[in-house]
Amino acid sequence: MGLNKSKNLSSAKKTADEWFSKYVRLRDADVNGMCKCITCDTVKHWKEMDAGHFQSRRYNSTRYHAQNCHAQCQKCNQYGAGEQYKHGKEIDVLYGEGTAEFLTNLSRSLYKTNKTEIMETAKEFKLQAEYIAEKKGIKI
Repeated sequence: MGLNKSKNLSSAKKTADEWFSKYVRLRDADVNGMCKCITCDTVKHWKEMDAGHFQSRRYNSTRYHAQNCHAQCQKCNQYGAGEQYKHGKEIDVLYGEGTAEFLTNLSRSLYKTNKTEIMETAKEFKLQAEYIAEKKGIKI
């Protein structure tokens, strides 16, 4: 029972991660579907970008926090370990001084999730991603 329950939660997180990633990259894209990396000047199509987390996805309290995640090129996100310092600086520029520190503190707070909550998160970000795509005229 425990393994099956865990697998269901894992599957729910995978779905929520997928829609959250699409939401972030579409949010950060222009009407041509192009995104600029949060930590460098690389510009690529939204489908070629990652949804880079400032605070790691392992922290449930910030995993799906929109201010914690931005379009990021694979070089910075995967090979540059997320360029966390630069990412934090850009977060403070975008949302105000102290936001990166707030997200860092929030990420360390204990937050338990369940399958139902994660599936609701997935649905919400699916709706938001579809709305943004339609508004910008971008095909998902």
